[in-house]
Amino acid sequence: MQESRMAAGGMDAKSAEFFEEVVNPDFDEASALMCANWTPPCWVYERDLLAMHILRPTADPSMAIGLRAKNGDLASYLAFVPLTLRVHGHLYRGVFASFFTVSGRYRRHGLSDRHQGLMLDRARDRGYELYVAVTVAGTPANQTVARAFAARGLGVRNVCNFRYLAGIPAIVGARLGPGDAQRVRGYESADAAAAFALLAESAAKMPLAKVVEHEDVDFMLRLRPRVRTYVYEADGKPQGLISLAFLPVLSESIGMNAYVEALALARLEPAARAAFVDTVLREALVQGAHAIMVPDTGCADLAVLRRLGFRAAPRKLRLLLGALRPDITELPEAVDGFCLDVF
Repeated sequence: MQESRMAAGGMDAKSAEFFEEVVNPDFDEASALMCANWTPPCWVYERDLLAMHILRPTADPSMAIGLRAKNGDLASYLAFVPLTLRVHGHLYRGVFASFFTVSGRYRRHGLSDRHQGLMLDRARDRGYELYVAVTVAGTPANQTVARAFAARGLGVRNVCNFRYLAGIPAIVGARLGPGDAQRVRGYESADAAAAFALLAESAAKMPLAKVVEHEDVDFMLRLRPRVRTYVYEADGKPQGLISLAFLPVLSESIGMNAYVEALALARLEPAARAAFVDTVLREALVQGAHAIMVPDTGCADLAVLRRLGFRAAPRKLRLLLGALRPDITELPEAVDGFCLDVF
């Protein structure tokens, strides 16, 4: 169900009166806004991509907000996805900011600053403590976020730069080994407890990490649209886990990439690790992936992918971290790795 109220503050009164705040607008409408305003190459921001994150059991759809013009247009959209963050051993209630879009038709109304500000205020009012986001280096979104924080006497900083590693079928396919189809199978609901342990182990040593909640595991790995998860079984239980999201991408045409969302391999010996990865990536190619992408954030040893010809993609990304309360002062200036969603 949608709720709305008039947007106020953060822009002049004449502009403010033409926009209302809409809580959790329809995903199809938000998708249409993003698809019309993002410059390729980019994801095709369809309903499934939004549902993957905003409808997670521990998320909060009321933190997905649109601003609607008086004529009915959805003029901007931004989602804050709640998560528990661990930063150098301390736990915080955090939000991950994503899907920010402003229609080109309404950019002269100052909606970028207005929308960022109202979302920060909403998060603070609800007791959230930290903000994280991933932006493309050099884009205006970085300055918009910084201004919204500064206007509230708060600070936000870039704590890590990273890139995706990309593998293309012609190279990866030629280097794949035989794999181990006997030990690799699809994730099942009964694997949730073992998967939770594997995900927790993967993030345990990271200076900044999302804490996966028990109630999210089955949704993340089995129930989300466009996700396929595989486990490597030994001694009667999963000892490794790889989760892929198959997402359409718009460039010169619409294709589909496979994105590695979870990679838990630490328990496996090198030979088993390679066999597991080879088996899963072969499946990804069978599914028609035009490329296989994995974020190089330090959360996993990616040597097992580099041997297959994975190389750094050109686009440099930035991880932003900010405190939503002035008394939180122990945040790091930089981290050498992190483990959380990057959508």
